[in-house]
Amino acid sequence: MLDRPLASRDSYPHRVARIHGLVEAGDDDGLTGELVELAAVNGDVWRYDGAEVRKELQVLPDGRRSALILRLIERAPAPPEALLLQLLEGIPADAVSWRAGRYLIDAASTRVAIAPETLAVLAAVAERETGECPPALLAVMRRTAHEGDKHWPAWYRAPIQPWLDRAAGRLNVGEPWAEAANAATPGPALLAHALAASGAKPASRWTRQARALLPEIGGDETRALIRGWFALVPHPRTIALRPLDDRWDPNEIPDAYNARALRGLLYLLAVTPPHDDDTAAVGRLVQHCAEKVPGHGPRSQMIAHAGIHALERFSTVPALRELARLRSMGQPLGIASALTAAIARRGVALSVDPARL
Repeated sequence: MLDRPLASRDSYPHRVARIHGLVEAGDDDGLTGELVELAAVNGDVWRYDGAEVRKELQVLPDGRRSALILRLIERAPAPPEALLLQLLEGIPADAVSWRAGRYLIDAASTRVAIAPETLAVLAAVAERETGECPPALLAVMRRTAHEGDKHWPAWYRAPIQPWLDRAAGRLNVGEPWAEAANAATPGPALLAHALAASGAKPASRWTRQARALLPEIGGDETRALIRGWFALVPHPRTIALRPLDDRWDPNEIPDAYNARALRGLLYLLAVTPPHDDDTAAVGRLVQHCAEKVPGHGPRSQMIAHAGIHALERFSTVPALRELARLRSMGQPLGIASALTAAIARRGVALSVDPARL
């Protein structure tokens, strides 16, 4: 769900009327003061009067709107970030100062998702000044694309698609494990191939490529790196996200883009000869991702199921014991069912009675 006004009707007509008068009079200093007061009263101007305030401000010429953004950043003790980000809509990047752009990039980096048009402006400002799109801003773009794909056609992500296309193969910053993987991957093909995995189990073509890839980049050394990345998954985010609402804390849920890479790394371990240490590392990851987050359910059913698949594919008694341990902890229904089925299949294949483990 993207940032948007929480109310479509004006709860305080006199405030909107004052803002309208200040806009009409060209009194941008007074307008800034009114918006600073509005933000101070309620913390975030979009908590009320959002749609009406936005209508009044978006009639401002690009130059006035850009200057207003900078004034609010400089004068408001707690600038209304949601309003400022939405005010960028329709402003060309060359009208936005680097001082304002830098502040808003930092503000955007703490959001789960925001409007693609706004992200495109900020990326263009950053490239103008630094020559690149900041990694934290790219992470918001990917989260926005993921959220948008749930609700809207592909055209929704069109404004940010050029940046998404250019950054393939690098994980989103903000999670310690992903930052470690970006820094220490033995080759660009590893993360790219992990991200290319899809489905409830790895496809045959993907599996063939994984089996060829792992020896090329150093099998045992790479497996040790992957186990180390798995161990970092439960660590707190390095860039805290602002909750969208009261449903759940997004800081407790794996980044959706990075979660795809975790699934692919689990599949890679599953389709290549296992190491003795893989079982415990995968089991701990499954346990973490199966834990329930208030208002959300399991942290990541996708990662948990991929880990169960890997443990089953290891085809060892220790892996079967790990599956049984996870099942004994009491899991959410879908994960518990997957564990039960995997234990039954692997018990038959190994000629082991799981009840005797």
